[in-house]
Amino acid sequence: MLAPEQRHGDPGRACGHVLHIEPDSSFSLLAVVWRPGQGTRIHDHTTWCVFGGVQGVEHEVLYDENLNPVGENDNHVGEVSGFAPPGDIHRVCNQAPTTAISLHIYGTDVSRVGSSGRRYYD
Repeated sequence: MLAPEQRHGDPGRACGHVLHIEPDSSFSLLAVVWRPGQGTRIHDHTTWCVFGGVQGVEHEVLYDENLNPVGENDNHVGEVSGFAPPGDIHRVCNQAPTTAISLHIYGTDVSRVGSSGRRYYD
């Protein structure tokens, strides 16, 4: 799925690799490499997403519309989860000492829209 150099990630940020974009732009498949300590800002999305663990553990914190934490999940290898707006505010990070890799399927052409993120919160 990823070349050895892609599996190392980027020391500065989580690194997404586009693996497939459906010709009609209906979905995109990405592999995201999370080095230890890397994570996203709190954000929501423009589209639905399904994601699954391939290596390591991806930690997710869920928020309500007032940005109050409402739950946490550890997504392990082989586990699959997903969401659809509204109600998709979250933050994802790698709290483990090893690299994590996850597959994400987004309901859009991410190369065309630039990101699946809609809004970012402080």
